[in-house]
Parts: sequence; C-alpha cells; structure tokens
Amino acid sequence: MLTNLIYLKVSPVDHFSVTWGISAGDYINGISKVPQNIIMINDDVDNSNSFNVHSKFPTITGQSQVRDYVIRGHKTGVLPKWMDYQTKDGLDSLSDDEIADLLYLAHMDVPRRRNPFSVKLDNEFVYLGGTNGFNRFYFRNFTELDHILELSIKRHLRHQRNNKRIFARPIQMKDIDQDILSDLLHFSVQGMIIAFELGKETQRQFKMPLFKVDKSQTKVVWGSEGQLLSNAEQVGTLTYNTLSNKWSIDLKVNREQDLNDL
Repeated sequence: MLTNLIYLKVSPVDHFSVTWGISAGDYINGISKVPQNIIMINDDVDNSNSFNVHSKFPTITGQSQVRDYVIRGHKTGVLPKWMDYQTKDGLDSLSDDEIADLLYLAHMDVPRRRNPFSVKLDNEFVYLGGTNGFNRFYFRNFTELDHILELSIKRHLRHQRNNKRIFARPIQMKDIDQDILSDLLHFSVQGMIIAFELGKETQRQFKMPLFKVDKSQTKVVWGSEGQLLSNAEQVGTLTYNTLSNKWSIDLKVNREQDLNDL
C-alpha cells in the first residue's frame, strides 16, 4: 500500500479541510497557538483531565496537556474529536440547543449549521478524526492550514529520502514560498494528492507528482500505484532543488478556471 502521500481537499468558504497523511503532529506544530482548553466532544472521559458539569463534556485544560493529547490522540483507541474554547464561563453559558449542536457534530462529523464556530466558546479549531485515516479540520482562520501543509510536505519528503539511503544525512529544507503554498491550497479545492512514493530524484532535485482527484474521498484509493493511477490524474509536479534550496511547482491546469475558486 502507498503510505507516504498527502491527500487534501479544502473548502475555504466553509473553513474546513479533509486530509489523509497530515499527522496530528503536523497539525499541532503548524497552528499559530496551541489551545489552552479543549472539549472532548467524543466523550473521551478516560483521556480528559477535567469535566464540565453544565455541558456534560469531558475537557482537557493546559497547553502542554492539550498538545500531548492531540499528538497521541489516535493511539488512545478512541477517535479524537475535539474543539477548543476560551473560558469555563463560555462553556457554562451554552444553551441546550448549542450543546445538541456539539453532539450532532461529534456524531455526524459535520456541523448542523453553517460552521462549528461559537461566539460563546470563541473557538478557533475543530478536529474530527475519522476512519481509514481521514481527518476533518475546521479553522476560523483558514490561513492556519498554510504552515500545517508546509510542515507535512517537509516531513514526508524527509521520510522518502531517508528510506532510499542507508546513511542519510539530515536535510535542512528551506521554507516553501507562499505563492506555491497558495497554488497547492487553491488546487486542493478539487482534491489533491502529493505522492511522495512515486517521486523521483534526479540531479539533486526531488520531483513529487501531483494528482487531481475527481471526487471527495471517503476511502483509500491508493492501495497500489495502479489503483491510484486509475482513480486520479497527474496534473503537475512539486520539486525541491537541494543545490539551490528552492521549491518550484508545475501545474498543468487552467489557472483562470481551477486556481481562482476561492
């Protein structure tokens, strides 16, 4: 099975993304500020460190405790589903209907209303772990996804490079230009796969193919190279040049039509 890849589909209008291959570590290290408090909307009492009597939700308080839970969340045996909140008073002020909205979100993985952001909770993030490795993220500030994607791309590329070398030297990668990240995120509106395992290294350049996926994925369609190629179309390449320390992108798409959907 192909495992070293990123699948990303985004909806900037609704402030969410569906991902495969972006780890919890990429997420928590990529966001601008780790939350101080989170609600465990999956009712994960065993991994909480506090409980809100009014809403009946277990919670975690403390940035380091939140970071630890997010990173190990998929190893607890319970699908991680959480959202941040600012104050206990805000959580205590939720109405019955607002609590019902959170229960619906946890059960259906989509908000009952337009988005899962609450004035009372003043939340910035919602993380919904799913089956088959797919995760759904909501961001109040959608630009948070830029750094998360950048960290994940660098991690996957290091992993692929190290797997092909017996004695691999650490590679210090430069930041990805904002224009390239913007192109990738615009392209991800359609559904994008970066297939690191199918990449090639020539003349100190790592070339990673970019694939367009025609529909939203709810199951893995990359069990093998043949399965991936039958379900997706290669439309570009992401390249990192280790001599010039520069990233570049080549997208064979109509930019007027496909990259201006935001």
